[in-house]
Amino acid sequence: MSEEYSGESLLKVQDLSISIREGVKTYIAVDRISYEVQKGEILGMVGESGCGKTVTNLAVMGLLPPVLSISGGSILYDGRELTGLSEEERQKLSGNEISMIYQEPLTSLNPLIRIGDQVGESLLIHHPEIGKEERNARVLQALMEVGLPDPKEVIRLYPHQLSGGMRQRVCIAMATICRPRLMIADEPTTALDVTVQARVLRLLRHINRKYGMSMAFISHDLAVIRQICDRVIVMYAGKIVEEGPVEDILQNPAHEYTKGLMRSIPGFDSKGADLPAIPGHVPSTEEYRDPCPFAPRCPKAQEICRKEAPPMILLSEKHKIYCHTGIHPAGNTPV
Repeated sequence: MSEEYSGESLLKVQDLSISIREGVKTYIAVDRISYEVQKGEILGMVGESGCGKTVTNLAVMGLLPPVLSISGGSILYDGRELTGLSEEERQKLSGNEISMIYQEPLTSLNPLIRIGDQVGESLLIHHPEIGKEERNARVLQALMEVGLPDPKEVIRLYPHQLSGGMRQRVCIAMATICRPRLMIADEPTTALDVTVQARVLRLLRHINRKYGMSMAFISHDLAVIRQICDRVIVMYAGKIVEEGPVEDILQNPAHEYTKGLMRSIPGFDSKGADLPAIPGHVPSTEEYRDPCPFAPRCPKAQEICRKEAPPMILLSEKHKIYCHTGIHPAGNTPV
C-alpha cells in the first residue's frame, strides 16, 4: 500500500509484557514488545494463532480477562498512558476514541436488540447531548456508509436476520459511528467468503482514507495483510520477529519464520501438491521457551539462539528483524 500516513505516532507500545495466571503459577503471554501505530496508517499484525496478537490489542483496549494482566511496559495513546486507567476513564475512550471490530460478528452483537439500537448505543453513551432524531439520522448514515442496502429496514432487524457479511458491516458501522481515531480490527474477515472479504477490506481502506482513521489490523493471512496494510509486524510466541513496510517484508522476508509463512501460501502452481509447513508448533505459555522462541523450529538455529535473546538488526531504515543467524546485507549490524 502507498504510504499516505503522517509519520506521527498515535499509539506507542513500549516493552509491553502480559502475564497469565494459572493457579499459583504465572506465565508470560507477551514478552517485552514495542511497536507504533502512526496517524492515518494501517498496521498489520500477523502470526499463527497463539502468537499474542489479540492479547496485545485487548490490553490496548483495557479488555484483558481476569487471568491476564499487564506485567510491564507502557501503552501510550496520543501521549496519554493507558495502563492503570480507571474503568470510568476507559469507558470515555472505548468506542469514542478507540474502537474494536471482533472476529465473529454474530457473537459481537446482542441477539435481543435491534440493529439500529446497537449501532446508536455509542452515540447515546458518548454524546448524550445529541437528540433522538439526529442520533437516528447518524445511525442511518453509518449503515449507508458501510454499504448496507435499505438501512431503514436494517435498523428494525435483529442480528440473526442478517447474513454474515451484513453483520460484519453492522459491526464496522458500530465501530466508526463516533469517528474514533484508532480502530483495532481483530481478523474481521476470517468468517467471510472471499467475495465478501474483499468488499469488507475495500470498505475498511475507504474509511481509513476518508477519515484518516488509524488501524491495527490483526490477521494470520498474509494475502489479506498485503491488500490493506501499510506496515506489518510479524509476531511469534509473544515476541516481534520482523517489522517493516508491507511490500518490503512480503517481497523480501528476512526472518526464517516469515519465510515459512510465505512458503505456506497456496499458489496457482501448487494445485494438488503438499504445501510446505513449518515443523513443530507454537509453544504454549506453559512450555519452556528459548531466548529465541523460534529456535526449535528454525532450520538455521545455532547454539547462541538457545542462550541469548536475538538482537535487532536493521535491514533498511524501516525494515528490521530480531535474529542471530539471518542473512543480512553487508554493513547491517545488530543494534
